[in-house]
Amino acid sequence: MAVNNQKGFTLIELMMTLVIGAMITGAAYATYLSQQKAYYTQDQVAEMQQNLRAAFSIIAIDLRMAGYDPTASGNFSVTPTNAGRIQFETDTDGDGVLDSDETFVIGLEPSVDADGNGIPEADSDGDGVPDPVNIVIKAGGGGYQDIAEQIQAVEFLYIDSNEAVTATPSDVRSVQITILAASPKKDTSFTNTTQYKPPSPSGQTWGPYNDNYRRRLRTLRIRCRNLGL
Repeated sequence: MAVNNQKGFTLIELMMTLVIGAMITGAAYATYLSQQKAYYTQDQVAEMQQNLRAAFSIIAIDLRMAGYDPTASGNFSVTPTNAGRIQFETDTDGDGVLDSDETFVIGLEPSVDADGNGIPEADSDGDGVPDPVNIVIKAGGGGYQDIAEQIQAVEFLYIDSNEAVTATPSDVRSVQITILAASPKKDTSFTNTTQYKPPSPSGQTWGPYNDNYRRRLRTLRIRCRNLGL
């Protein structure tokens, strides 16, 4: 009669195998979650940075033409309105006449920032944090067009030839723009406790918001090359 020398797993060996398998599965899942979180964070940051790059690109192109006045008519300049909006004129057709479509406004709409301090007024959920809005541009009597979304705050600072802040239109030589963008989605594993401060003597600060939205602050100074010629 043939003898069967094959042996099966003991209960202890089987339990050890299951424990080791569970440990490997748990480690793999933890790694997956960590990678997913890192990807989610990077995606949120990349979206904010792209939003800011697009906004600054459009603003810079238009603002560098502020005060363009090839006939020296004196009708075109920058008007320092407030921190939340800037107004300027550009002689786009070069005839020396200020036409209705040659006055531009960039910033936050008066409907969302009536006092022009660059901070949205609405707080739809009552958490004490203003709702992010869009930066817009308007030419003449036309409507506002969005150029950047999810903007938490903005500051336009007007600077003269002596590097001093000015509110006199004829003295403006450059404009420093600071924008604070917010992520479009919450990250419940993150709490934003940062206080943001524009690099200006205004003394203005934004935050801390103590919520679950990531934010990025960027500043760009644009020389208005057509002013002071």
